[in-house]
Amino acid sequence: MNRHILLLLLSFTVLLSQSNFNNSFITKYEYGKMLYNNPRGISCSKCHGEDAKGKVIVSFVHIRNKKRYNCDIKTDDITHISYQSFLQKLDPKLTKKKKVFEKNQFCEKLTYQNSMPTYFLTEDELSSIYFYLKNKDKYE
Repeated sequence: MNRHILLLLLSFTVLLSQSNFNNSFITKYEYGKMLYNNPRGISCSKCHGEDAKGKVIVSFVHIRNKKRYNCDIKTDDITHISYQSFLQKLDPKLTKKKKVFEKNQFCEKLTYQNSMPTYFLTEDELSSIYFYLKNKDKYE
């Protein structure tokens, strides 16, 4: 009898080791989705949209030398960027290059800034959000 139990336990152990079970409570995709929709503070989707393709946050008129400029502050599409670019968006200290504008780029000068909130996300959290963004089409 003990021999049969031992054989059964051994068979079960081999079966488990050959299976691709996800032993975590939540998958990396689900975790990334949760963080995208509800990180510490304002949701990424509030500014980048449910589809993460970016959107206009606010429009305003700038008047310079009696000429009107219609300007928009808009967020970027973050669905097709590299992981390095993704990290740079979240940490402006990683971007060392100063932007140069043409004389007539008034709106660009006024709206060029990183207005991303600081979330203090861990590397695991950042990689989970990135994984979610890169795999949305596969899972939904």
